[in-house]
Amino acid sequence: MRLTLPQTPRRSAGLLALGALSLGVASTASAQGPLPPPLAPNENPITAEKAVLGKALFWDEQLSSDGTMACGTCHMPGHGGTDPRIGNLAAHPGPDGVPGTADDIFGSPGVSSSNSFGHFESDSMFGFGVQATNRSTPSMIAAAYFPTLFWDGRASGQFRDPLTGQVVIQNRGALESQSLQPLMSDVEMAFESRDWTSVTDRLAAGRPLALASNLPADVQAALAVDSTYPELFENAFGTTEITPVRIAFALATYQRTLIPDQSKFDRVMRNQAQFTQAENRGRGAFGSPQSRCAQCHSGSLFSDGQFHNLGLRPIAEDEGRRAVTGSNQDRGRFKTPSLRNVTLRERFFHTGAPGINSLNQLLQFYDQDGGPFADNKDQRLNDLRVPPQVRGDIIAFLGTLTDPRVAAETAPFDRPTLWSERTAPNPMPLGLGAVAGSFGIVPEIIATSPPAEGNEGFRVGINLAYGGAWALLNVRVQNLPPGAPTDQLRSGLPFPQRLEGAGPGSGFATWIDPAATAPVMVGMSYNAQWVVRDPGAANGIARSEMVRITIE
Repeated sequence: MRLTLPQTPRRSAGLLALGALSLGVASTASAQGPLPPPLAPNENPITAEKAVLGKALFWDEQLSSDGTMACGTCHMPGHGGTDPRIGNLAAHPGPDGVPGTADDIFGSPGVSSSNSFGHFESDSMFGFGVQATNRSTPSMIAAAYFPTLFWDGRASGQFRDPLTGQVVIQNRGALESQSLQPLMSDVEMAFESRDWTSVTDRLAAGRPLALASNLPADVQAALAVDSTYPELFENAFGTTEITPVRIAFALATYQRTLIPDQSKFDRVMRNQAQFTQAENRGRGAFGSPQSRCAQCHSGSLFSDGQFHNLGLRPIAEDEGRRAVTGSNQDRGRFKTPSLRNVTLRERFFHTGAPGINSLNQLLQFYDQDGGPFADNKDQRLNDLRVPPQVRGDIIAFLGTLTDPRVAAETAPFDRPTLWSERTAPNPMPLGLGAVAGSFGIVPEIIATSPPAEGNEGFRVGINLAYGGAWALLNVRVQNLPPGAPTDQLRSGLPFPQRLEGAGPGSGFATWIDPAATAPVMVGMSYNAQWVVRDPGAANGIARSEMVRITIE
């Protein structure tokens, strides 16, 4: 299958325009211009075939060990390329491990702690619940323009094959370097000790985007011709082989097609529109000697790409760039994000900044010389003023940096609907049947994995039960698929098992059975409930809440 991408300026034109992106802290608003296309590394040129493969991979929850997380789960275009799930509730309790304190972090929810076999394990901070990242999710839109990625810049432009350690891309490969790390993170997307064979085998055997719906038109067109990942890889790379390097190349190529260059600001720079009076005043205030926003948010990217300590939190909580460079000069420094599409974001800074819930509060933070922690704080914050009378105009100017296609999630920023976004979840908690055990503790059922055909990560767990007791995942079938053999269905039902742990509230277990999502099971719907022997429960039996599971 042959696909086409919109034409972009030649590399020489891109290099000239890209100069506006790299003027550094000396840049002012006068250096700004329309956003040029990003430069791809010579080793990974952009092709339509790689881009559409990368788009499928980026939005495929099957890329996680349990089928609950896609790359895009944390990077929604309509929210400026960040995580809309964070909202106003800090997901990570911070270094002190105590929720509701000053060091809380608006990190992204990931996967529950699990060993290499997929069995749930208790995490010291999150227990059996979903873990969260210890930094807020940065935007992936315009990530293609940065020479290093992550808040601390640890993903460099040199990309190495994770299997051999050989250098595959010498320069401009930060996207490739970054793209593979979440797939191996046992907080973000992976079971403990995940290896690349499990990733590539899963892609080879699975149906692309099997957990998603409402697929974008370009992805639908590609899958109409090449319906498997091996076929998509063959179309993009010439052979069906699936490797970590090829996964990284495809993911990076897709992100290099996400060019947010249709904002009002870009149109004004192309003489296709005009700023309003408020927007024009805001642009002036943005670059003024008083507010000095443009000293760090410079050029067409509205970022100097450098690292700064804003005094937001104590360095002891997170040393930032110093963990990468080892230099004391970098202690507490984090990368300057692009301000493009900033009006779509709910959270700001690497912590998500509790207490800063709006652009007005963000500007107030800078009006106060940044944060209160002085150690290695950037001196450019001294005497910086963003008084109330200019904030509305600056916010109006920042609104011109929003690409309407990003806000509306239209091509090339269109995306599928993820399994996790369903209004009617599956598994579905029913709120019925719970019976407390010893000391009034109710066993908790853990049912988050999609019960989709072939999902090898599907499992159902229990915790807060009586440790060491016998337990059974009781299954009550609601309907049988047409023609399903009863004996084969019985083979997929669970059997009693002894819980790990010892005593009241400490028991836990995981039920995993590959037959549970076999093709013959598709269409089957059942209620599942853990039943636990517990001497402190009524009639000696404690029960979890019921959940409805439908194999799709």
